[in-house]
Amino acid sequence: MPFYDAQGRGNYFIEFGKGPPVLLLHGISNSGRAWAPQIPSLVAAGYRVIVPDHAGHGASARLSAPFGVADLADDIESLLAHLRIETLDLVGLSLGGMVALELALRHPARIGRLVVANSFDKTATPPFQAMAKGWAETFERPHGPVARLEQSWPSLVSPAFQATPDGLRTYQIWHGIAATADGASLAHVARGIGNFDVSARIGQLVMPTLFIAGSLDAMSPPEMSRHMAERVPRARCVVIDGAAHISNVDSAEVFSSRLVDFLHAAQKSTAIAIA
Repeated sequence: MPFYDAQGRGNYFIEFGKGPPVLLLHGISNSGRAWAPQIPSLVAAGYRVIVPDHAGHGASARLSAPFGVADLADDIESLLAHLRIETLDLVGLSLGGMVALELALRHPARIGRLVVANSFDKTATPPFQAMAKGWAETFERPHGPVARLEQSWPSLVSPAFQATPDGLRTYQIWHGIAATADGASLAHVARGIGNFDVSARIGQLVMPTLFIAGSLDAMSPPEMSRHMAERVPRARCVVIDGAAHISNVDSAEVFSSRLVDFLHAAQKSTAIAIA
């Protein structure tokens, strides 16, 4: 069954392929469907791809109280216990990247390789908290998730992608997902994520780590990813030219190539080090 228990809530996930497990974590107000461009490449490369919907998102259960990054990480721990997975590779974008950082710091021995895209190591700042407060207020309005998508779409993906057939199809799919989303649940997440701060601990990450940024990303600009990478011993940063905040979607081919190449290269270097 594609559901697991998370502290009494039913959360949704889906799996593809066979091989070493890699978990993909999506951003706020999105769902696991945002990773559709990467799934074929990862399956073809020999990975077992696991794609959950965060609590309050997609097909996962609704929320009744503020829900932060630590809570989302707790849910993923429940998913891994449900699947009996001890070690895996971890990929997160935006909010998903924050959850990935939290999990990697909690369980360094369990995370083989870490990929953090278009994300943050700290949201406990007045600018981010004000932005998240605005998101929550929008989500709580009638048809709030749709309004939020319509407002943010021009900055989520690049103008070039928006005009393509894939861009039009993606917008229609995401618009339909937003139309069925629970605005109150999304508001609870928006209100819960404003106290995240691993900036003082990020240097403790020990696994091979790739930070990905988009050159057009105004929400999480490339300088943020570069600064994180500079403080992580085994990290590097790549900036995808022409990509905006959801870089895995508007620059899917480049993103997927960089992702698979990193996972393979890091896997080989780890095997050599162990040998």
